[in-house]
Amino acid sequence: MIWQISVACIAAAFIVLVGYLIAAIQTARASMMQMNQSLEKIEHRLNEMSAETMNVMRSAQQVTDDVQRKMKTLDALFVSIGQVGESVQQVTSSVKQVSATVSQSMQQAGQTVRGNESRIAEWLDWAAWGFQVVQKWQQRKQQKTNQPKPTMEREDSHVGT
Repeated sequence: MIWQISVACIAAAFIVLVGYLIAAIQTARASMMQMNQSLEKIEHRLNEMSAETMNVMRSAQQVTDDVQRKMKTLDALFVSIGQVGESVQQVTSSVKQVSATVSQSMQQAGQTVRGNESRIAEWLDWAAWGFQVVQKWQQRKQQKTNQPKPTMEREDSHVGT
């Protein structure tokens, strides 16, 4: 009889164990189903996001291409600006050279004038003297024309009357 009770206890324990295993398997199955649904939702969201990501990537590529085209256009502009800068630098250099040459010429002319000051003063004295001579000559000429002309009548002829 112990033997039968032992078998009955083992059978009862097995039934309880199987009951708990069935409950655990059902819980695991429900969890798996829920995980499966979650994975399907995630997969669906990933598909949507990948489509959006592809659109964003296409837009980014278009923007990048546009920026590259514009930068190539700007490269030509910057090359032109660089050439203008070089031209301005050359003009500035030429102006500096001309300015230096004019300054040097003016200094040389000043030195020449300083070296010839006595000769210039002498020429100016001669010119002033010549001007005075011309003025006196003109004054005398004018005085001669302003003097009354002598008349040719005799004073004797009036005496006898």
